[in-house]
Amino acid sequence: MFNNIKLSVLSGIMISVGGTIYLSCMAKGWAPLGAVLFAAGLYTICLYGFNLYTGKVGYIAYHFKDFEYIKLVVLILVFNLLTTYLLGIVASYAFPCIVEPAKKLYEAKLSAPLLRLLITGIFCGLLMFLAVDAWKKGSQIGCFIYIPVFILSGFDHSIANSFYNGAANGFANAFTVQNLLVILTVVTGNAIGGMLVPVFTREWKKN
Repeated sequence: MFNNIKLSVLSGIMISVGGTIYLSCMAKGWAPLGAVLFAAGLYTICLYGFNLYTGKVGYIAYHFKDFEYIKLVVLILVFNLLTTYLLGIVASYAFPCIVEPAKKLYEAKLSAPLLRLLITGIFCGLLMFLAVDAWKKGSQIGCFIYIPVFILSGFDHSIANSFYNGAANGFANAFTVQNLLVILTVVTGNAIGGMLVPVFTREWKKN
């Protein structure tokens, strides 16, 4: 368990690195470059086998009856969210230029209809599964295709959002009902999207 926590924290750190470079590029008007560089986070996570919620949740579709795997995914989610949120606060202090882009980004999410967030979360979850599964199949280029696509499309990644939340708001408004609804909606959307390909491509055995 402790090893999985460490691997989850490391994923949170790498997503925070990606979030920092993306917000820094946004502040300079270089958002497309930031979207490409963000991919370094997932590349590192895949290369070293760190635990990322959006890279693991889709495989629940192969493990519906494996409660140990589901518990692992929940554990990963908790520590991914916690790490990125806290590092968002740290990054906003160390790099003040990211605060305004983070506020603009996250305030738009707080004001968006939950159905829209669910849909954008589903599309992001789909792309994240494809990126990770492509890596498992030997294609590393997927990291540098699917990540810029989800960012520039405006799709919602629950763990990246947690970083933006910390960078934008610090400890203020962290536990408002609206904020919690946004988090839960995107987490759910990422799970649904991540499971789409496995559900539609796996061989279902009749009991």
